[in-house]
Amino acid sequence: MLVIELAEAVPRVAIQRLRGFLLGASARFEEKRVGEYDLNIHAESLGITDAGDVDGRRPVLVSLMGPGIGDEAVFEAEHADEVDQESLIGFTPTHAVDVVALVMSPVVV
Repeated sequence: MLVIELAEAVPRVAIQRLRGFLLGASARFEEKRVGEYDLNIHAESLGITDAGDVDGRRPVLVSLMGPGIGDEAVFEAEHADEVDQESLIGFTPTHAVDVVALVMSPVVV
């Protein structure tokens, strides 16, 4: 999982551009709410040329969160126990983007 902390809300035009990119790069696309997407992205659209023995699609969840966009409770819970972020990253996060890449086969350890 990749979490990208943001210093301010994401402008609607940027959300529309993200949606357009994800829609065009996806084999399957489901918009659960504005800023939250469940999709299968084509590996080639990410620059992956050797998909191995699978069909080249990768399941991914993308979720914008914070006040006014959604998942506010999740955002607050994820940040409740954190130390002062401003001293580490130069700002206090108000919003975030979570990107979760899923595995289509059992994980081998």
